[in-house]
Amino acid sequence: MTLPSQLGTEKALGRRDDDTIRIDGPSAVEQNTVAAIGRFDAAVIGPARPEEREANQGIPMPKEKSWLAGVAFGVGAIVIVVGLIAHWLLSPSVGSDAPGQDAGVSSATGKKAVPVVLATARSMTFEDRATVSGSVRAKRYAMVSARIPGTLDDVFVDEGDRVEAGKTRLFQTDSLKLMKAVAIAKQNLAVSESTVREKEALLEKSLAVVDQAASDLRRYRALLERDAIAAQAAEQQESQHKQCEADARHSQALVDLAKAQFEQARLNLTIAEKDLADSLVLAPIDGVVAERFREPGEMAAPGTPVVRIEDLSLLEISVFLPEKFHALVIPGKTTMRVTVGRVDLGERAVSYRSPTVDSKLRTFEVRGLIESPPEGVVPGCMATVTIVTESNEGVGVPSGAIQIREGKPVVFTVVEDQARMVPVRTGEDMGGWREIVEGVSAGMTVIAKGQFLVEDGTPVSVVREGSR
Repeated sequence: MTLPSQLGTEKALGRRDDDTIRIDGPSAVEQNTVAAIGRFDAAVIGPARPEEREANQGIPMPKEKSWLAGVAFGVGAIVIVVGLIAHWLLSPSVGSDAPGQDAGVSSATGKKAVPVVLATARSMTFEDRATVSGSVRAKRYAMVSARIPGTLDDVFVDEGDRVEAGKTRLFQTDSLKLMKAVAIAKQNLAVSESTVREKEALLEKSLAVVDQAASDLRRYRALLERDAIAAQAAEQQESQHKQCEADARHSQALVDLAKAQFEQARLNLTIAEKDLADSLVLAPIDGVVAERFREPGEMAAPGTPVVRIEDLSLLEISVFLPEKFHALVIPGKTTMRVTVGRVDLGERAVSYRSPTVDSKLRTFEVRGLIESPPEGVVPGCMATVTIVTESNEGVGVPSGAIQIREGKPVVFTVVEDQARMVPVRTGEDMGGWREIVEGVSAGMTVIAKGQFLVEDGTPVSVVREGSR
């Protein structure tokens, strides 16, 4: 019995007239496919004896067997298509110059060639550098707190306001109490001034009494010399003179005391006026109000910030580096490449290096200045900083081109369609390129892709060549 599926297979396996591709007969895959279809039909439909074939001629097939035959035909068609695709893929490539030879097979060795991509070694600058993340902050800033403790009467600025040093009012504390204190100090000063005048008047009176007593004493002594008065009267007058002199000295002391009290009152007034002036806080630097920490009615005290002012015209980059770079970073000489978001700030000189290394983190701080920063570079931004500690010229190849063979670094070149292993001595790695200190010169080509599949002498086929 010849099945329809078998007839389709035989037609598909016929010879083609195409000069390039010939299918001379059924392949092993197709033969197995036909056999499988026959076994499937026999299993589903059942064997067909000669007498059954004759008896069945002209008799319609039952519905059950008709349905099973349709399924068998469909499965057989699918298997045939799969077999043809497999035969097509396994047949020689179209347009091959050497029929019967697989593509990618070396004609010299008979081995299959490994497809590779080449890259050209080039001269470039290699740098010993460290890339870290840091912060942008204001070089000059002020945490402004109240000089006089008390309740905040008012805060005159908001966040984002621009302020001018010595002119812009920021906030004021307890102004009423301090104004009363100034008034009291002025009254005390006036009282002290009056006391001084009083004591000076008493001193003048005492001095006048002393002068009178001195004149009387001189007259008494003249009368005593002429025996006109008793000696006792002269002695009493002398004692009176001494008492007047003592009173004068006492008055002078009271004048000095009053003057000291007056000076004290004057200083108290100065302090009260200074406290009143200090209750109104002015901006200490030019800049912008970055933060506002307190509101009117809250308590303020020295050391407790009310606002923070930052000068945005001069910023600073701060990063922390591992301790191994401490001796290599020299302020004013070492440069840093700074990128803030999408803004490239270029190279900046290191302005500060911490003199010590943190004993816990084993890092040290490095800073750089940004004068007149561009738009978008503000305090608080994250900065990507590359510190270049050393640079030199050398020959570089793609890092992936370097392989380890027998514990040593090597690269592979292509000579006469074969991979050749070249031992090398490597240096710094930078941006996907590795420095070759010895073994490769600029302009040489090395295998950059497929290198892990080759050994010395492996046949290769170059897929693409370039400098990458």
